[in-house]
Amino acid sequence: MKVYGSDRAHGGISLLHALGCGSGCSTPIDLWAHVSLVKDDSTVEGDDHNLLGLLLEGWRERDLPIPAGEIAWLVKSDIPKGVGLKSSSALLMAAINALSGATDVVLSHTDTFNLVSAVQTKAGCSITGGRDDIAVANFEDTWLVDANTGGIELLQQLDFPEKEVIIILRDKKKGEIDIQAFENLRSRFEQIVLELRNGSPIKAFRMNGQAVAEALKDQEALQICEDVEVNSGCPAAISGSGPAIAVLCEPKEAEYVKEYLKSKGLGFIHTRTYHGMELHWEREEWV
Repeated sequence: MKVYGSDRAHGGISLLHALGCGSGCSTPIDLWAHVSLVKDDSTVEGDDHNLLGLLLEGWRERDLPIPAGEIAWLVKSDIPKGVGLKSSSALLMAAINALSGATDVVLSHTDTFNLVSAVQTKAGCSITGGRDDIAVANFEDTWLVDANTGGIELLQQLDFPEKEVIIILRDKKKGEIDIQAFENLRSRFEQIVLELRNGSPIKAFRMNGQAVAEALKDQEALQICEDVEVNSGCPAAISGSGPAIAVLCEPKEAEYVKEYLKSKGLGFIHTRTYHGMELHWEREEWV
């Protein structure tokens, strides 16, 4: 099988939901989407929203070249889909970079973000366009992003500490988004922006999780986070619009947290924050 281009992009966990006040922020984690553009006539698997088909449509609409003949996508991802871990942005960023490698077309950051945002909006994966999610998939740093502008406006680069991350996977579908419920909590989200700007990302992470869970009326998430923090002392918060919950740990705390979650019958993934360096440890496979 001929491979025209390949790339990968990572997922992330939320520090600030973009619906709250127009700014968004996430930090990268060591979960990845791998995408290849190949010569084939098969149907892509693992793309329930036809994101890759819409990406090709957007690429063609911009009169950008595509390899001749039958082409297809190969996708391998360990980012759970539709739970708030930026799986759509990671998939699209890996795919657009694979397209660039296949065609020798290098898009500017502005063009890349506009294209990916348009695809996510058209597919119904994002209400805001997901520019903060695109940023976390594209960069190896943590950025506060203006989610309302065209292209990309990076407001501030933030320092986020290296942490083990336990992702709680609940048997629950993503809830309906009530935009007004987020708007009603605008002052809370604006306070989170201040915490991020003032160098308190862990506090912002917790505050954002509480505000998002309240906006979603997700009492179960609030209870799980409270129980985890009481039993382990580790901060926990809903990511994105959920339902995934992230727990931040030091290495010596991770095993205790996992044993506690097992005792409660909660499924999880063990990963960690990603800062662009190779990791010298084995991450457990998730089921």
